[in-house]
This record gives sequence, structure tokens and C-alpha cells, in this order.
Amino acid sequence: KLKRITSEYVAVEDRIRITALTEDDKTMILWFTLRLMRQLVTHCINLLEKHCPETAIVAVTDEKSRSSMQGLVQQSAEQELQQEEAVEAINSSPNYLVQEVDVKFGSEGVILIFKEEGAGNSELYLNNQQLRQWLGIMFNLWQKADWPISLWPDWMSGSDNEAPISSSLVH
Repeated sequence: KLKRITSEYVAVEDRIRITALTEDDKTMILWFTLRLMRQLVTHCINLLEKHCPETAIVAVTDEKSRSSMQGLVQQSAEQELQQEEAVEAINSSPNYLVQEVDVKFGSEGVILIFKEEGAGNSELYLNNQQLRQWLGIMFNLWQKADWPISLWPDWMSGSDNEAPISSSLVH
């Protein structure tokens, strides 16, 4: 089980690297291809769109209102993201190319089960807010990688929000 992660884009590899801290305080490095990340991100976004408690409470029916509500909830989650010390790998940290990801969804969040080649599985639990925060990080990394952003909904980019996000908040 993973208790903390640091996600980053590595240009030389053209991949996403997640450096993870396990429950027993060991580090491991998980690598993700664009193909796998595209599937994972699409699945997570679909889960949030279908099971967003905030849109269910207000019974939003039209697509524009639902998208605006998603944008507000996303922006709120990203604003509550706390700066933490990055998980740093050491020379002996094992590296794994993630082959597939199982996603178990519950009302409180998701469990991502990373299946690594020759290593078994690693699990990461993210509550709904943490999932949104991680997706916000992934969106920024996606842009840094110059990967096609067509799979990302408008509410992730803030285009539905009336107030532009200040460039001074980007870090």
C-alpha cells in the first residue's frame, strides 16, 4: 500500500513517473506510458462526472450547469492542495513499468491498483478530493509534456469558470 506519492513528467522517457512511499517507509518508482495514463485519466474523470455528490445534491440537469459545477468543485479541491515534501527515490529504489491499473470506486473515493511487471501490485487510496487534486496535477503535467489535451474536459482547464486563475498561483 502506498501512503504518499510524487508525480512528475520525465521528458527523456516521455513518461509519467510516480515516486511512492510505501506503508513500511520504502520508496519505489512507478512508470506510466501515455497510453496507460490516457485510459486511467479518462476512467477517473468519468467516475467523477457520474458520481459527483455535489452535482447530485443540487440536481443539476443541463450539461452546461453540470460542467460549471464540476469546475467549481475541481477548483476548490485544487486550492486546498497543501504543499508537501516530495517523495525522493534512492539508488536502491525499485523501478517498475505499470502494465495495467484496476480502479475500485466507492462513495468516498477510489483505490488504484497498479499492476507492475514482475512485482505484483501496489495500491493507492485517494478520497474524492485527493483524486481531484491528483487529476489537477496530472493535467499540469500533461500540458508540460505537450500531450494531446483533447481527453480533458473543459471543467479541468477552468474554461467554464468565470474568474481566471492568477498566474501567480501556479507553482
